[in-house]
Amino acid sequence: MSVIGGNALNHGVAYAGQVADGELSNAVSKLNKGSANIAFGLGVASDGDDGAKLPTSASTAANFIGVVKRELNRAYQANEAVGAVAKRDMSVETVAPIWVVARVAVTKDDPVYWVVGDGTGTNQGQFSNVVGAAATLAVLIPNAKWVSSAGAGALAKISLKIGG
Repeated sequence: MSVIGGNALNHGVAYAGQVADGELSNAVSKLNKGSANIAFGLGVASDGDDGAKLPTSASTAANFIGVVKRELNRAYQANEAVGAVAKRDMSVETVAPIWVVARVAVTKDDPVYWVVGDGTGTNQGQFSNVVGAAATLAVLIPNAKWVSSAGAGALAKISLKIGG
């Protein structure tokens, strides 16, 4: 019997942590040293020679190593956040145009700020174009800029040239 009707695949235009195009790209392998999964598209801080984790209120731009790259190479439990699994390896993009969720409305060529927050744990690792305060306190990331515009909560591209 033939299949009647159709099945539509509805893919998004992009996903957080997805490398945006075929430009130069560099990813480094790091161990997620946090106690929880880190969502794709969040910025991470160095943790020792081999690790990374979400930033803390004490994190600086010098601690920023890149964005957790979207990879579909693991299975997840129904209650688990999809992303870099705690205590496992992950790929972190250091040089690439990459999709992230804009915390606030951003415009192409704006500077990129990485949210380190105030220790409450609600916004760490997100990206903005302003320094913010309290839970949205952010640090400027040198050699990074927004390369597309978007509203708050929407996907936009940033360009990174960090060096890992």
